[in-house]
Amino acid sequence: MEISSVIGDIYDAASSGQGWHAVGRKLFDCLGADAGTLRLRRPDGHSDNVFETSSVGESSYADYFSHIDPIRAAVSRIEPKGDWSSAVVVASDLVDEEHYTHSEFYQDFAKPNGQHHMLLGAVGDADHTVIGFFRDKREFDAKEKSALTTVLPHLQRAIQLSRRLRQAEIDARVGCAAFEALHGSAIVVDADLNVLFANSMAENTLSRRGLPIAIAAGSHATSAPRLSVANREKSARLRTLVEDAAHGGSGGAMRLELDTGEDDRINQLAVLVSPQPAQFSSHDLERGAAAPVLVLISELSRPSAPKQSLLSELFGLSIAEGAVALALLGGQTAESVARERDVSLETVRSQIRTVLRKSDATNLRDFERIGALLTAMAH
Repeated sequence: MEISSVIGDIYDAASSGQGWHAVGRKLFDCLGADAGTLRLRRPDGHSDNVFETSSVGESSYADYFSHIDPIRAAVSRIEPKGDWSSAVVVASDLVDEEHYTHSEFYQDFAKPNGQHHMLLGAVGDADHTVIGFFRDKREFDAKEKSALTTVLPHLQRAIQLSRRLRQAEIDARVGCAAFEALHGSAIVVDADLNVLFANSMAENTLSRRGLPIAIAAGSHATSAPRLSVANREKSARLRTLVEDAAHGGSGGAMRLELDTGEDDRINQLAVLVSPQPAQFSSHDLERGAAAPVLVLISELSRPSAPKQSLLSELFGLSIAEGAVALALLGGQTAESVARERDVSLETVRSQIRTVLRKSDATNLRDFERIGALLTAMAH
């Protein structure tokens, strides 16, 4: 079997997390090995030999012999630098053979498990992963070393791919869980309002008839659903806010009104548009590319501002500054706040500037966006 025939299987195993055992069997055939090891780290920090997960000796190696293995310790210190042939070694390249054959590791583990001859490669990743092949009767030759040299750069890239995919999956799960925990409807869209994700509340709420905003089916069977607004002027406003947030702006907020004539139905919706938090993105965006956008929709009949204590704790506001911030989020003007608190207008304006500085808000509209987001998360 040609070694090149295994390379595709290596990438398949890395991307799916399955099939490593079959990869091991093929590599054993190509290299004339009786057994082998490729120990990959699990998310919990432990490692498994994905070639021989249930073979004799695996548990004893993991429990004890891995700590006194002089061969693996030496290989793990090798750093491949351009020439991958320097990363492929046999045991005699690393240790004094006579001293090694009298060691506890060789006498109690390697020899009883048919590992007299070893062919090893340093993968060169952050975990210092080592791949090893063993047999008992004869040494590994130059042709077999060359074959392993061909495999190593592909194995390195495949392991890196596997870890990126695993991290992306974790990020996606964390992001989905966070959006599901929000009190209101949370929708992630692209710059063209195509829906990338909608939490359960969004799917349930926006399926109700009579709402001015909805998740509409795509124009083609294969196209993504889109966030749409019935009113043309409001639709244009939403698109403007989304495009702003997608290209580095802060987005903004808008209000949609209902005229149902029913007392038990909401009559206003607040729509908050902001860039999606970077920690919920599973990949880096190319420069100039549009970022995903978070759209939060909530009923204005519900409390529209977070607690004053939350604002004070998050932004280090004084009692007076917290009261002013809360009043602003409640829709009051600087003039009305000054009258209500019986202080000068200049004092209130100074407090507003302090609130904006401490909250890193660029203006009052940006502070209202921050307040709406905090409200959604706090309920």
